[in-house]
Order: sequence, then C-alpha cells, then structure tokens
Amino acid sequence: MHRVLIAEDDNSLRTIMGKALASQGLDVAHTGDGQQALDLLRREPFDVAIVDIKMPSLSGLDLLNRVGEIDSPPHVIVITAQNTMSNAIEAMKGGAYDYLCKPFDLDLFEELVLRAVRDRKVDAPRPPGISDGPADSADTRTLYGQSPAMQRVFKAIGRAAMSPYSTLICGESGTGKELVARILHQESARAGGPFVAVNAAAIPADLLEADLFGHARGAFTGANADKPGKFHAAHGGTLFLDEIGEMPLALQAKLLRVLERKQFYPLGASKEVEVDVRIVAATNRDLAEEVRAGAFRGDLYYRLNVLSIDLPPLRDRADDIPLLAKWLLEKHARDGNTPFRSLSTEAEQWLKDYTWPGNVRELENTLVRAATFTQGPVIRIEDLVGPTGRLSRRGNGAQDESFESLLFNRLRPVVRTFPEPGEDEKSDLFDVVVGTSERVLLDLVMRRTGGNQLKAARILGINRNTLKRKLDEHRIDLDAIRRGARRKR
Repeated sequence: MHRVLIAEDDNSLRTIMGKALASQGLDVAHTGDGQQALDLLRREPFDVAIVDIKMPSLSGLDLLNRVGEIDSPPHVIVITAQNTMSNAIEAMKGGAYDYLCKPFDLDLFEELVLRAVRDRKVDAPRPPGISDGPADSADTRTLYGQSPAMQRVFKAIGRAAMSPYSTLICGESGTGKELVARILHQESARAGGPFVAVNAAAIPADLLEADLFGHARGAFTGANADKPGKFHAAHGGTLFLDEIGEMPLALQAKLLRVLERKQFYPLGASKEVEVDVRIVAATNRDLAEEVRAGAFRGDLYYRLNVLSIDLPPLRDRADDIPLLAKWLLEKHARDGNTPFRSLSTEAEQWLKDYTWPGNVRELENTLVRAATFTQGPVIRIEDLVGPTGRLSRRGNGAQDESFESLLFNRLRPVVRTFPEPGEDEKSDLFDVVVGTSERVLLDLVMRRTGGNQLKAARILGINRNTLKRKLDEHRIDLDAIRRGARRKR
C-alpha cells in the first residue's frame, strides 16, 4: 500500500485531507509539527509528503530542504495559506512536486496526490538544497498575483531558475517579461554574475550585430578600437534578449551558432571568442506562427524554446487587479512621486472590468495619472481617465482602439493558417468569424440587460425586430439569461 504523510498544524484540515486520501486506498500518517514530520520521514518510507509552510519547530520549506538528506525521498507537495510569489518559487526551486494554495478543491487535491504516488520512483533524484527566499522586493512585487494563472507562472519560474537551458518568455507587451527574466536570474546559480538586457526592436538592424557581439578595431569606419559587446558583458551571467522576434534573419543565424557552440567572431575579428552565458529571450509574437510564415528561423526557435514561460494578460486575471493597484499606489506614494490615495469601490470594479491592452504597464500609468490629478484622498471612476473627467474619451477612444488591436492579434493566426479553398470550394471563414462575433455581442448585451430586449436594442443601436430575428438565428436562450439575472438579485 502506498504511504502518505500529512504535516499540517491545522487539525481540522489535516483530518479532512487524511480522510479524503484514505478513501482512495492510501495509508496516511499525520503530524502537526515540522520536526516530527522530518523524524517520521527519516524512520519510515513514504511515497508522498504533504507539508504546510507554517508549522511549529520546522517550516515546510526547511523540511523540504532537509528531505534531500533522506536516501529515498518522497515527492513533496507544499501547501500554504500565504500565497506569495517567493513561497511558490522557493518551493519549486527546492524540488517540490507541486505547490497548492489554500483553500483548494478537495477533488483536485486527491488527483494531485494520486498522480504524485504514480510518478514516484525509488531512484528519484534528491531535491537540491534551498536557502531562505528573499522577501518580495520593490523591483519584483509588480509580478504580483494570487490567481491560478500567476501561480502557474511562479511555479514555472521556480522550476526553470536553476536550469542552465535557454528560456523563452511569451506574453503581450506590458505583462512583465523583463521582470520575469530578472527574477529567473536572481533565483539562479548565476545570480552573482551580470544580468544584461538587449531590446532587439530598439536597436537599428545594422548596429545590432556589433552591439551584441562587439567589433574589432577597423571593422568599419569609426571603429578605432576593439569594443566588446553584450555577450562579453554577460559572461558568467544571463543575457536577456527582449523582442527576439524583431531580430533580422541574418543575425539569427549567428545567434544560433553562439547557442550551439558558445563561441562567436566579433565583427571584423579573426579570432573566436568563447562565452559562458545563459540566454533568456522574450517576445510578444507567436514565434511558431512566425516560423511558419518564414519570418523566424525554425532552428533558432527550437534552441530558444527549451524552457518556456507564458505570461497571462491582465484581463485574464482580473481578481489580481485590486491588490496590485493598491500596492502600486502605495509604492509611488512612498517614493514621493504621488500623494497617498485609495480607490473607491466603484473605481476598483472599473479597473477589473477594463480590458487593459497595455497590461500592468498601462494600469500603473493610469493609477499614477489618477493619483496626481484627483483632488481628494479617494480615486473615483472619473479620476481614472485623466484631468478632463470625460469617460467617453476612454470608453470610445482608447477602448475602441484596444479592441481593434486585440481583435487583430486574435484573428491574425486564424487567417494565416486557414486553408485556402479549392476552385470549386466555398470558404466559410467570413461567416464563422462574423457570426461568432455577432453571437457573443448579443449574448453579452442581453446578459447586461437581464434579457430586456427593448434596452438591448437601444444599447446596440438596432430596432427590436432586427434584434429578435438575430436572437432567433443564434438560438440565444433568453429564459436562461433572465433566470441568471434573477439569481444575482
């Protein structure tokens, strides 16, 4: 029978977890003390250990560190009510099998433990030791999130941090790709070395090669002396290549050689230079799509994409916005850049409802602007749009523009990859895209009005008969929408 140890100082939660796992046929042992848990693991074999971070005698992270001393260590699942980036990263760096935040779904918990039991091997490698993780510092806290999407990011950072392999960070502009790269460096074995960032989109193509690889004296007009490049500067550390999708194809070939051989020729030089650099790249493009379109080298893409981290846009983690906004307001006030301000309940909800095409960068700029121009201690909805207080400027201007940009980015891969019909075939691309958009719009407006067709027609700017016909065409269930509206009341 497979054995599981639960180390949790909350007696009621420990009992609930124990009964759930016992019902799955597992042999479960319990303790509420970290040191006792370590003693049990040293004396008796276990397949899985579930450890809380905060326990008497020994914390869960300390226990995770000590588990590596055991000859046949169990898989360790770390659980905590303190849902922070540092805890998640430190747990995964320490070799945890997974990391769960309380409260969690009991069915998912059972599934995770059973998977850990199945995955465990007697010769599983010992997790590396970890040190006490630093508290979230001022330069990393903007990568804040308690949402499941951000927890996946934190765990991915923890797993990737100690790896020597190239890492590709993907995400829209403003989601914090450089921030993730810096945290990866800070948490890696190269933390004592340099972190060098290069934005491939910000440097002219004819200068980018010399900037990256350096040049020899006389390599071109004005090259009066040898000059090392960014690869030299990052030796022993991390080189962050931002907007890698903008790099010219000719230069991509040279970068590929560096990744494969760790050697390159500076511009105009006759002798190769050897470097020890970990590459972290970032892009807001779909590089796989760019490869298919011939705009990016496939061999380089696969070299860069050994490990990958996908950052969710802010609109997909709206529940993180209020606390992130509060921290940003406090940060700028502490730095003396803005007065101390708080957010009204209505302003918080507005922030959650907005789509944030510029992501965290746009949120920060919006809050700085509001804190600067508002005349009272509380930021209201009208303060979020700037000194004019005209909501229509944001609602009908920036919002429309961001929607068009969002739609363009979502439809671009669909259009590029949609098969071209034969001469005797009729494509349904137009009908599918327009029809789907129309149905979603109708559904959203009907939900907003609680199923009131008169109000919906007025919002949409169409007559009621047209609305009724389209509702019938798309088979939108008004009764279900109305029932949902009554439940909300």
